[in-house]
Amino acid sequence: MTVLIGATFLTVKVALDRHSLQQNISYIIGRQFIRFQQLANQTRAVMRASADPNMPEYIIRPMVEDIQKAIDDIRAMSVQLDDLNSQVAANLLERLNGRDAASERMRIELAGRLEDFLQRAERVVSTKLQERRERYSFWGPIDFAVSSDSMLMRQFSAVIESAHDRSDLSIDHARLISAVLLSLTAATLILATLILFIPLLIKLRTEHRRTLDFEIKLTHLAHTDTLTGLGNRSSFNEALNELFGSLERAGTGFSILLVDLDHFKATNDNFGHPAGDAVLSHVAEALQKTFRAGDFVARLGGDEFAALLPGVTDAAALDEIAARAVAAIAAECCFEGRLLPVSASVGGAIVPGYASDEATLMRIADLALYAAKTKRNTAVIFDESSFAQRLEQNRLAAALAFAADRDEFVVHYQQKVNLQAGEHLGFEALVRWRHPQLGILPPGRFLPLMEGHLIQSMTRCIVDIVARDLSTWKAAGLRAGSVAINLPEALLVSDDGYDLIAAAVKANRLDWRDFAIEVTEDVFLNRGAEQIAETISRFRKEGVSVSLDDFGTGFASLVHLRDFPFDELKIDRSFVAEIGKDIRSEQIIRAIIDLARNLGKRCVAEGIEEESQRDFLLNAGCEIGQGYLYAKPEPAGVAVEGLASRRAARNITAIAKIAG
Repeated sequence: MTVLIGATFLTVKVALDRHSLQQNISYIIGRQFIRFQQLANQTRAVMRASADPNMPEYIIRPMVEDIQKAIDDIRAMSVQLDDLNSQVAANLLERLNGRDAASERMRIELAGRLEDFLQRAERVVSTKLQERRERYSFWGPIDFAVSSDSMLMRQFSAVIESAHDRSDLSIDHARLISAVLLSLTAATLILATLILFIPLLIKLRTEHRRTLDFEIKLTHLAHTDTLTGLGNRSSFNEALNELFGSLERAGTGFSILLVDLDHFKATNDNFGHPAGDAVLSHVAEALQKTFRAGDFVARLGGDEFAALLPGVTDAAALDEIAARAVAAIAAECCFEGRLLPVSASVGGAIVPGYASDEATLMRIADLALYAAKTKRNTAVIFDESSFAQRLEQNRLAAALAFAADRDEFVVHYQQKVNLQAGEHLGFEALVRWRHPQLGILPPGRFLPLMEGHLIQSMTRCIVDIVARDLSTWKAAGLRAGSVAINLPEALLVSDDGYDLIAAAVKANRLDWRDFAIEVTEDVFLNRGAEQIAETISRFRKEGVSVSLDDFGTGFASLVHLRDFPFDELKIDRSFVAEIGKDIRSEQIIRAIIDLARNLGKRCVAEGIEEESQRDFLLNAGCEIGQGYLYAKPEPAGVAVEGLASRRAARNITAIAKIAG
């Protein structure tokens, strides 16, 4: 009897040990799965950051180190799993039951696929920044890990389920053996059972329930974005698969909306990542309030969100929903006592209207989103016209890459005049693109497509053209005044902008005062604002006039105006256009003119097209202006015709005085 009791006790203990090992295996697999999800997201972030030519390498480097740490953690967990599986294999019940060949094969296959994924991730982080940037531009927006996400997720789930089934089998065997042995021990053994075995069985069942609860929590974490509480990319993919399955079974259509925040990087850079997190939480809450209870809302990563709307197949209805989402996101977002600027671009598509599979749907939704981002704070639902527009923009963007090398950028000059006397004071240089097929294109057609090095290359071309024109005019004895050039922030955060103008002055034997520099209010929010201020100060020491362009439309504060070195404020044309129509715009113009006067700065009005506008500006105290009332932006030869006429008149007057 003692032997039977001991055998029964050992049987239950062996089962409990085996179950504990299996529980540890399930726990580590779950941790490994979550670490895998984090690695996928981190790798996406590095690829996106590497694609941004303005992203400093010191920001990317810690991200790369985090990815390598995640890879090492996952491999360490794989070693632990191998050790635990070896202990399970040595367990007596496991040897009696026999190894499950299918489960073992599945576990080995998962390990192989996971290692392949880790090697690919290592290749991403081990490459140089430039190589990642070039490869990402060919891979496009489809993440290299998306296909792996779904397959590995299913395999993780299958391995966890297999481990759970083996635990149940071990428990069942333990119960059967215990029942047989206990039936032989009679009444005395029952008493021993009450004392020894029931507590063990209760613990076994408790551990089993804890395992089930833990697996439920792991599943929830694996499908939820921790910051916003929305679904993540994995759960979005599952929901999308289910909707396409419903489409095949019952023909039930649906719609998709992709949401991308406008200028989110600037929010992170200027206000810090906690402010960025507050914006993301605000957007998540706005989207949840906008959509129905049955709609699925997810954060795909970074500042990208998506919504799936079952049963919505009408373009007008989808457009109305998307407009509500844009308005909800643009509502006030407060963080630490300040209002954060928040807006979003939304692109939508309908299934099966223009797509019948996932790849096509995501592609056309991206096209609609791209069309929306060209306007900002708006929604676009995909149709043939948006597709055609995207194709045209792609062609223009491709041609822009070679425009500077082919000398296709040209400069038109618009006069700046004294409003009282109408006298010429100088020019503003405005870029145009001489497209080989489309002819002269205005900046609104191509500037939104330019980023980073393209803008810098274009600016270098403009400076060279202006310098040559100034040299020609001065040689002809023309008094052109200073020519204003808009320098981008990328050339001001280093010595490049200063060196560029200095080289033009030296090569063309010009005076520094022949140039003027225009900057926008965005420089105040740039991380390198201090360096920009230093560069601007160097220009002013050389006698170069500095203008704050488009004043009143950005983020300038009185502190910025007090501390930033500049010589004149330019009133944006949007205010000038409302003179005589909107009393509020007139009040703003008067306030800007008074502010400039009190700071000892000049004030310039842009976009003057009517006599009434000029009269108002003169009465308000503005002395300098430009606009179609005086001259349109014109090629160099046309722009200086009036200067040549005035020079001839001066010569005639001088000759007459000598003759007299």
